[in-house]
Amino acid sequence: MSSLSLDAYLMADLRFTVDWPVWLVVTVSIAMGIATMMLYLRETRTLSSPWSWLLPGMRGTAVVLACLLLAGPTWHRRQVIGTPARVVWAIDRSASMGESDSQASTQGDSSESRLRRATDLLFGGPEQRGWIDRLSETHAMEVHVFDRQSREVWDSDSNELVPGSEPDSRSSYDSSVADSLEHADGTDTDLSSPLQTALDRTLRDISTLAENDHSNDSDQAPERILVLMSDGRDSVQRVDAADTSRKLAQSGWQVHAVGMGSLDEPPDVGVVDVDAPQRVADDGRLAGQIYLKHFGVRDRSVRVQIRSGDTVVWSQEIAIDTDGKTPVAFDFPVDQLMNRISGQDLRGVDRDSVVLPLTAEVVTSTGDSDGTATMVGKPGNDSIDFRVAAASRDRELLILDGSSRWEIRYLRNLFTRDPAWRVDTILFGEGTDQEKVKRGEDPGQLPGSSRAWSRYDAVVLGEIPANQWTREDALRLSEFVSRGGGLIVIDGRYDRIRTLLDSPDPEQPNLMAELIPVRFDSDDLATNPPNNPVSTIQRIEPTDAGAQHPVMLLDSEAKPITKAWQSLPAPQSIAASEPQLDAEVWAEAVDQEDQRQPWLVTRLFGAGRVFYLASDETWRWRYKVESRLHRRFWTQLMTAAMQPPYAVRDEFVAIGTDKVDYDIGQSATIRVRLLQDNQGGINASSNAEAGSILDATTVDALLLENEQVVGTIAMRLEDPQRRTYVGQTLPLPAGKYDVRIRASGYDASALKASSPIWVQAPRSGELDRTSVDEPSLSRIAQAGGGRYVHESSVEELFDQIAPLSRGRILESDTALWQTWWVFLSIVCLLALEWWARKKVGLM
Repeated sequence: MSSLSLDAYLMADLRFTVDWPVWLVVTVSIAMGIATMMLYLRETRTLSSPWSWLLPGMRGTAVVLACLLLAGPTWHRRQVIGTPARVVWAIDRSASMGESDSQASTQGDSSESRLRRATDLLFGGPEQRGWIDRLSETHAMEVHVFDRQSREVWDSDSNELVPGSEPDSRSSYDSSVADSLEHADGTDTDLSSPLQTALDRTLRDISTLAENDHSNDSDQAPERILVLMSDGRDSVQRVDAADTSRKLAQSGWQVHAVGMGSLDEPPDVGVVDVDAPQRVADDGRLAGQIYLKHFGVRDRSVRVQIRSGDTVVWSQEIAIDTDGKTPVAFDFPVDQLMNRISGQDLRGVDRDSVVLPLTAEVVTSTGDSDGTATMVGKPGNDSIDFRVAAASRDRELLILDGSSRWEIRYLRNLFTRDPAWRVDTILFGEGTDQEKVKRGEDPGQLPGSSRAWSRYDAVVLGEIPANQWTREDALRLSEFVSRGGGLIVIDGRYDRIRTLLDSPDPEQPNLMAELIPVRFDSDDLATNPPNNPVSTIQRIEPTDAGAQHPVMLLDSEAKPITKAWQSLPAPQSIAASEPQLDAEVWAEAVDQEDQRQPWLVTRLFGAGRVFYLASDETWRWRYKVESRLHRRFWTQLMTAAMQPPYAVRDEFVAIGTDKVDYDIGQSATIRVRLLQDNQGGINASSNAEAGSILDATTVDALLLENEQVVGTIAMRLEDPQRRTYVGQTLPLPAGKYDVRIRASGYDASALKASSPIWVQAPRSGELDRTSVDEPSLSRIAQAGGGRYVHESSVEELFDQIAPLSRGRILESDTALWQTWWVFLSIVCLLALEWWARKKVGLM
């Protein structure tokens, strides 16, 4: 770029009419020239200098020029005068932009997709001249595409073929741009992504100007416009796009929005979500909700049903009389499904849990005599596959507390009523039926050995009296957690957890202080009483870390996730604490002055996980909503705290995974336990000897797809005493896999057990609503200082953007391959080479 004046500059570059990039054309041409020279050198190696190298050089140069000429070289000159406005066209390429709108009030041919109509608007179509071509002499322009993320696909400053130069051709723009705008295959929409990209670049430019001591003169700065072309449905909702638009306007931008699509929701009935537990007892009932969306279909009935394979296991007729979203509750026994599946395993293979693949769908009758079931509306969203693990082994829970608090009462009742759980509750201390705790193996006794602790899956530890809790109890509890058990500590008003963490012997470390993920001995807490006044706590709010975990998802309808938490009754008091260095805070208690205290804190401890709750008042969440939120929170918290059980076992090995369903790109954690070897057991006189035997055993997990091994995961020894191994897969693509074990010292035919896992794309709400969300786009445009228009009146926006430029862009192309002097230079070079050959005596 060379300077012409203070407000003008010139850019020039070489381009070719072939589809190859410039570097490839030049490389091939030079390679041809060098090959020609090498062949020529065989004739001239006996000649004296300079003829020995001059003749091949002239012939090779002529070949290079000829190859370049065949590629159609064009000299492109771009002169910028003044300060042209810069326009960023941000085009939504998510799945909803692939919809065609048969209704009226659309731009162009409504049979075309929204993405194609937006593309034709910018680059031109068979019967229209594109905006980019119409503004090319006055505006600098960029084209960005976005779905979950935004990226630039075209820039007028570096364009190789001017878009729209052939108005009757859709392939007139660069092929990479065409590929980006050909298919609307983005899974989600984040309306803030193109706005954030522009904002980040603007802030970097401002920082660069400041570092170079350049003033940003607003009179010389070009007008900057961003035009968002979308249906306005944000299925990610990561941040408020209007807030980002407001920040962009403060940086000197105008943000406009064009609504692409129909203003009316197309008629459709579909399944948008299924709320079902991950596990259920094999002799229990599966209960949950199917969320149905219905628009444009009124005064008719549809059937909602759940299938297992080709068998309908539950169905219900639903009358639709309005537009919206409706939850449909389902409840059916699973024992019949278990009876169908139980006979499919190999002999000698036992399953502690059986995965039940199910499909929730909405259908209607065609009215034919055979009553054939058909889908309603668009076929892509009428069903959702989901899976539930039916457990044949009950989970066991131990509840320890020093009084019968309301929290403990409701927790005990909640899990006692669940047929998948067996609950032991031990209350001891003053004011209880057991003033002095008893230790042993029987129900009602505090476990007195590691074996007794190991039969539980999770422990709820309340405010037990510290004077009855021994170092041996703390050691056994720590061993229980480190081997994969779950621990939930519930603090309260009596300050007993703080006392439990105080070490009575300064020479010995307090095992409970190492186990529980908070501390109370900070100087900052010395002036803060352990229980805050009733009036100070306003709400419980998930942290950014906590919001990423299913534990904090109380209501699938609430977006963002904090909405459901803000409606909960605030605790009347909390215990003030600070998280340990390796702990995570998943939720905080917020007071009137927006001061925050940890409320839910967690950490990993060995193979297990520990949670700490700073209050004992979740039972208040039952007010007016019964146990819905309370039950969901505690069920999810228990699932997160406990190590998943082994799903399947044979005579020699047990296999388990942390989940059954995974999202694409997630890794699966595989857990294995060797039960015995081919000779009947792993015999050793001591734990150390058993550990050395197991260290010498190589264990691999085989990942199979369609009975073909697609991955091998090396397992590491986790616990020699329990003979357990753990390993983790690489991120997995979509598919159904089976996990099988291979171990040294075992016959392949002996290890028959396998456990299934499923990997699929996370469900997106992208197509739940497909009409234009005009209020959302209007908010974005208004916050950005621009205007919103529907595509049917889009020319009004063009008339507003066109006069904003204060400069001109003059472009010209010189077809070098058509100029006489380039051809003449090649002829002259070859003639000179022929004359030189004659001069040195070559024929």
